[in-house]
Amino acid sequence: MRVFVAIVVILSAAALWADEYSPSQVPVQPLEVVDVPTAGLLPRGGFRIEADIYAEGGVLVSLDVGFARYFTFGISYGGANIIGSDDPEMNPEPAVNLKVRIFEESILLPAVALGFNSQGYGKYLSDKETYGEERYLVKSRGIYAVASKNWDILGPCSLHGGISYSLENKLDKDPTVFVGLIKSFGSVIDLRMEYDFGYNDNEGKCSLVENRGYMNASLVWHLNENFSLAIEARDIMTKDRDVCGEQKVEDLRKWNRGISIVYHDFL
Repeated sequence: MRVFVAIVVILSAAALWADEYSPSQVPVQPLEVVDVPTAGLLPRGGFRIEADIYAEGGVLVSLDVGFARYFTFGISYGGANIIGSDDPEMNPEPAVNLKVRIFEESILLPAVALGFNSQGYGKYLSDKETYGEERYLVKSRGIYAVASKNWDILGPCSLHGGISYSLENKLDKDPTVFVGLIKSFGSVIDLRMEYDFGYNDNEGKCSLVENRGYMNASLVWHLNENFSLAIEARDIMTKDRDVCGEQKVEDLRKWNRGISIVYHDFL
C-alpha cells in the first residue's frame, strides 16, 4: 500500500510539471552518483540501459526512460550467483524507480527532485529467522528528496545531498541522509564518491549493521556519446573481519568491487 501511494504521488507531480521540448535542449545528466540518487533526469524520449555486475556473481539490469521534461521512470531486475557455478538466486520481484524534479537549478539554488526507488543493492536476504527481516543487503532507497548543484572548478563539479526513507524498515524505521560528489575531468573521466550515513540501518543483526555508514566510489570512463564504463568500490569503510558478535555469525558486509556498463540514447 505504501509503495502504491508513493507511486501515485510522484506520477501526479510529474503530470503537473510535464511540457514539450526538444531532447537536444537538455544534456544527459547522471541519475546517481554511485548508488545514491541525484536530481538529474533523462530528457523526454531519452532512455538508459545499465548492467551492473557486483559481488557473489550478481547482475542487475535496469532500464530508465524520460517520459516528460521533469519525470523519469525506470525498472530493474537481477539476482546473485548469475555469474558462476552456483544456482542463481533471483530477486523476489522487479523494482521500480521514479523521479520528478520540482525545482530547476539556478545560479544560487540547487535543483531539487523527489523520487522513489524499491531496488536495493546486493543479495536479497529472504531468511527472516536469520536476518530478522526480508531485505537487500543494502536497503533500497525508498522515498527520497535530493538536491544537486553544479559548479565549474577546474572543470565540471557537482555536489548532491538528500534524505530518504526505506520501506525495508521492520527493524529500523529511521530515515537516513546521504551526500555525493562528482568531479569530471574533461568529457571522458568522472571521479565519483558518496556517503550514506546509514541512520536507517544501525539497529538489528550484527551481520548486517555496525553503526557505520556506506561509503562508495567509482571511476567512470565515457567511451563515446552513448557508452560508459564504471569501475566501482562499495562499502569502503567496512572492517576486515569474517564474523561478528558473541555468536560468531558471518559478517555479510565486506568491501567489494563491481563493474557497471551503461548505454543511453533517444527513442
